[in-house]
Formats: sequence, C-alpha cells, structure tokens
Amino acid sequence: MRHWPITDLELATPDLVLRLPSDAELDELAQVAAEGVVPDGAVFFPQPWASAPPAERARNVVQNHWWARGDWSRDNWRLLLAVFHDGQVIGQQNLSARDFATTGEARTGFWLGRRFQGHGCGTQMRAAALALAFDGLDAARVTSTAFEDNAASRAVSRKFGYRPNGIHRIAVDAHPYDAHEAVVDAASWRDQAQLVPVAIRGLTGGITYFR
Repeated sequence: MRHWPITDLELATPDLVLRLPSDAELDELAQVAAEGVVPDGAVFFPQPWASAPPAERARNVVQNHWWARGDWSRDNWRLLLAVFHDGQVIGQQNLSARDFATTGEARTGFWLGRRFQGHGCGTQMRAAALALAFDGLDAARVTSTAFEDNAASRAVSRKFGYRPNGIHRIAVDAHPYDAHEAVVDAASWRDQAQLVPVAIRGLTGGITYFR
C-alpha cells in the first residue's frame, strides 16, 4: 500500500510469518481469540479482554487493530502483527513504543490461541519482535511484562537474556495482580539472536513511521 507502507513489513522465522493482517485475516484472528486464549479463570493481561465472552473477545481484537492503525504516530505507535503457521492464523505479536526516537525503548506483548500453545511458537514470535526492534529499528532496549502466573511468557523472556526490572501491582476487575517487568538491551540481544533466525522484509519503505 503506497500510503501505508507498513503493510509491506514481514518477519519470518523457521516456522512462522508475522505481518499486518488483511480484513479477512483479521476476522480469522478474531475467531482464534473467540475460541480461547487463556485457561479458564486465568488473568494474564492488564485489560481483561481475554476472559470476556467469546463474541466480545473477537470484537475486541478487531477494534484494537483498527484503533492501533488509526491512532499511529511516530511518538506513540503500536504494531499489531498477525502470526501465521503454514498459512493459518494462530495469534498476535505486538511491538509498541512511546517517544522511540528519543528513548530507544520498545515493549512487546503477544497472545496465542490455546490450541496453538505449547509448541514453541511464543519463542519464535518474541525473537521476531526483538529482531525487528534491535536489528531493524536500532532499539536500545525492549521490555516485556508478564503476570505472576504467566509462566510461559516469563520463560520466553529468560531465554533471550532479559533481566528483572521491577514488579508492579495493578488492578484488573478490582483484583490486585503482580506484573513482572523484564528488560533486555541490545548487547544481550546480540548474544541471543542466534537462537532463532529471523528475516526482516519490507521495512525500508515504512521505517520513518517508527522513528
């Protein structure tokens, strides 16, 4: 797309492709969310969208993508990439930042449909986001936040050399949760980048949208 060149961006790992979804693919992504993201009763996100009823989960995914694109600026951006395995949508990987040109700091987030969890996809998704941040955008550091019970996300962070960066107490539906923040810098990423090879395609035309 000439007037939104981020649509050309594609990240590829050995088993996955990450890119902005078409409208039809966004609908498929919403359906994956509707079928389940977290175990029953679990709360893994500051906004309790993943524990909402299925139709509401799906609608939230669609609206979140529309909002992220419509509200985009170089001072405050949220890149929401659909994740594909063998052509099938399986989840979403986020990379976002405020004042990135000044701070050099970005943050990641992700979710996978429950039936696609436990197969190592989360590791490849995080590697793709970190490669984009550090190798594509020259980030200085990247943060990730995971709730106490989200062992899978915290394990992925440890694989890539993140270090603890504080625990925040936040409220979700009037209940307190401990959110563990972790951070990885460019030097640590260089030591871990070989864990998962990542190809970055189509960034050149849209790089000014990020910084």
